[in-house]
Amino acid sequence: MALMKVITDGASDIPFEVARDLEIEVVPLLAQIDDRLYRIGIDISEDQVYDLLFNGHDRVEIIKPSATVFEQLYRSLLGRYDYVYSIHLSHRLGSILSEVQTACARLPASNTRIEVIDSKLAGMGQGSVTIAAARAIRDGMSPAEVSDLIGQTIRHTHTAFFVDTMEYLEQSGLLTFSGSLIGSMQRIKPLMILDEGEIVPYERTRTRAKAIEGLFTFVEDFPHVEDVIIHYATTPEDVEKLFEKLDPIFPRDRVQVSRMGPAIAARLGPGAMAVTVFEGFDEA
Repeated sequence: MALMKVITDGASDIPFEVARDLEIEVVPLLAQIDDRLYRIGIDISEDQVYDLLFNGHDRVEIIKPSATVFEQLYRSLLGRYDYVYSIHLSHRLGSILSEVQTACARLPASNTRIEVIDSKLAGMGQGSVTIAAARAIRDGMSPAEVSDLIGQTIRHTHTAFFVDTMEYLEQSGLLTFSGSLIGSMQRIKPLMILDEGEIVPYERTRTRAKAIEGLFTFVEDFPHVEDVIIHYATTPEDVEKLFEKLDPIFPRDRVQVSRMGPAIAARLGPGAMAVTVFEGFDEA
């Protein structure tokens, strides 16, 4: 039986215990603070990074892992595994994927096949694809079946979100729509979605309550839902409000709740909230 390994980056927000149990290799993101680099989750906790991001420290920046870091990891796996699935943040939301591709280009010829995958997602949306791949390997699927499952899971996973202020998204440079449209969104709480990994406007909601209602409607509009993940940045109290709306259509005990990791929170800002839906493979 082929030996297979799953790799992802810290933008996937996979809990440490889950990554450990499924033997997922998570390459940490870095926090640059006063010209020093810290590996998030190793040298500095996510709570500490959150505190620095949103409590007035203006010299903290989230940095992607370098190609060299990925190269060293891949070299350590060559010959030990037959297949490596490297699943990463949408290339439209950051340049991690380009670092991964650079790393792969530096590798010597080997019997180990490294498959680099753009998840077209972020946070636990990306994480859920990674977890599905690791579980498939654990359950004895073949390499072809794992590859197919990853692709199918990406196609059937969808994310909607809103931000409290457009300031952080504007500064991130991730918005590709016009400046006039961005300007018109400044005083509302617009709903946005990830479409093929790109942020696009979805619905104009003017208050936080309406935005939370919009997240519920986003879930409700799917004819079939297998999994729901609620993501929040700094307002866990709003999770219960969304729970109350979801209760009639989806069991509360099947909803996962995830605090956004620093990489995503830094781009969306305090008060951001999102929901990810996996609709399953049965679209009937």
